[in-house]
Amino acid sequence: MNKRAYLIDSSIYVFRGWHVFDDAITDRDGNPTNAVYGFTEFLYQLFEQKQPEFIACAFDAHQTNSYRREIFPEYKANRPPAPEELIVQFRYCREFCRAMGIPEFGSNRFEADDIIGTLATRLRDEGFDITIVTADKDLTQLVLGERDAWWDFARGNVLNHKGVEKQFGVKPEKIADMLALAGDKVDNIPGIPGVGYKMASNLLNKFDNVDDILNNIENISKMKFRGSARIQNLVEEHQGLLPTNKRLTEIVTDAVFDNHDQHILWQGIPDEETFHELFDKLNVSDQRRKRWLQI
Repeated sequence: MNKRAYLIDSSIYVFRGWHVFDDAITDRDGNPTNAVYGFTEFLYQLFEQKQPEFIACAFDAHQTNSYRREIFPEYKANRPPAPEELIVQFRYCREFCRAMGIPEFGSNRFEADDIIGTLATRLRDEGFDITIVTADKDLTQLVLGERDAWWDFARGNVLNHKGVEKQFGVKPEKIADMLALAGDKVDNIPGIPGVGYKMASNLLNKFDNVDDILNNIENISKMKFRGSARIQNLVEEHQGLLPTNKRLTEIVTDAVFDNHDQHILWQGIPDEETFHELFDKLNVSDQRRKRWLQI
């Protein structure tokens, strides 16, 4: 049986902690650490359940040289900036990973999705099965191996290659095309008006990908669904969106970032003194500290 690598879309679990737990949880200086608490509790539960031998955490960092904003300056422009107290907690979460000896990655150019995509591609080539721990549908496009999985940890929802197709109506290889057609309001990517995921999956079950659709626009109206002529007109009118959208929705699998070729074998806490210094700073209870030391 192949070794399994767990690749964590960390920012989702940091944000979840930020929203779910009371900001009365603080470090020794009185600064909120509710997001850190939520993230570290999630990681502890994952370790308890799976005892991962190979694990890495990918973080969305402040991007001064964004790959996607070079393509589309309005990308994610609808999102307010993160408050400073949350930015501090992100730094704590990355520091926590280092203190635990868990490989962690961030980039000022690429997103956590691209980091995960790059690690997954390299590790799959090295013979690993991949589990991507996230709630983000975009990452289902990386479930390419026979034993790969997309795991929504909080909901306990696990999708393999066939599960992705059953849930979204397209194979993982076509998820980026589906998102390019339908758009993504969360990321401020405008799609073809009138085309949601269901309609996008209809089109992609007929045509191979976005390029194939663009080369066969005149054939959309021949498809056997109500309103096919209207969809053809809409695709024809807005076809200029699609090449850019596909570049935005397709996860990069050959990104270069700090320590991108680092091995992700977890070998335990590298330095207990550093571990205790951080836990002192975070005002962590003896009980929670003991749990981590016993993993």
